[in-house]
Amino acid sequence: MATPHVETFRTSLGRCMRTSDFLHVFYDLFMASSPEVMDKFKHTEFARQTRVLSDSLYIMAVAAESQDDAIAWRELDRLAVRHNRGNLAVAPHLYDAWLECLILAARQHDPEFSAEIEEAWRRTLAPGIEYLRSRY
Repeated sequence: MATPHVETFRTSLGRCMRTSDFLHVFYDLFMASSPEVMDKFKHTEFARQTRVLSDSLYIMAVAAESQDDAIAWRELDRLAVRHNRGNLAVAPHLYDAWLECLILAARQHDPEFSAEIEEAWRRTLAPGIEYLRSRY
């Protein structure tokens, strides 16, 4: 059974994803957040990257309400390896900008966005973000 904040997140994410440019706006905001982020994406194929991000957001939502041995956590482990210092080297501090840019994009694309919805985004994504940081 979905927890209320995860369900609120999923509903908001669904509204955002119904717009054609939500993930593109997010990446524009994120890349503009620092030269370090811009550098990370200089060779990125964004059509593929937006699909990966979309999948990752849903995986993080499932993980937020799942036991540690659930399939979603195994997928997060795969993402953590991909993003760790031995691969893409996404430093732990970059997840702060990632989250803030994602919330800003959601605020722009979800017509029902509110403080409650923002809190749902933060609470839902926090376990996955902390996991990715811990596996750097």
